[in-house]
Amino acid sequence: MQKLTSSLSEMSLSDFRSYPSVQKVVINHGYIYILKDSSYPGYIKVGMTRDLKRRYKEYNQHKPYNTAEFVAVSDPFEDAVKVEKKILEVLVKEIQPIGAKLEWFEDAHEERIREIIIEAESHFLAYNPAGDIYATN
Repeated sequence: MQKLTSSLSEMSLSDFRSYPSVQKVVINHGYIYILKDSSYPGYIKVGMTRDLKRRYKEYNQHKPYNTAEFVAVSDPFEDAVKVEKKILEVLVKEIQPIGAKLEWFEDAHEERIREIIIEAESHFLAYNPAGDIYATN
């Protein structure tokens, strides 16, 4: 094994090539949520996050007061990325989304959206860690 130099600036590209490649770890667990934002009355958003606290802060960070709130949150999924994609596919077929990202819907459809998320909980693997080391405080 090659000895590490005292700083990265002393290393050349060939130094990095001599190290074994590292596999990127993909973490897909997370939650599906329904969000309402009083800044957008009459609409709800369906989304996915690995960290609910962080996502809540992101939605409200540039506002003088919190206007966004989660109105429903799923149980954690092992592959929330896949689950969100499937849920949105079903929703787009059934309900006309608002906007280009296909994640916003009229709030009149909230009950049906909740039903679809609950149905997904019974078809996809749950994520049950001994302690979620990826969630921030």
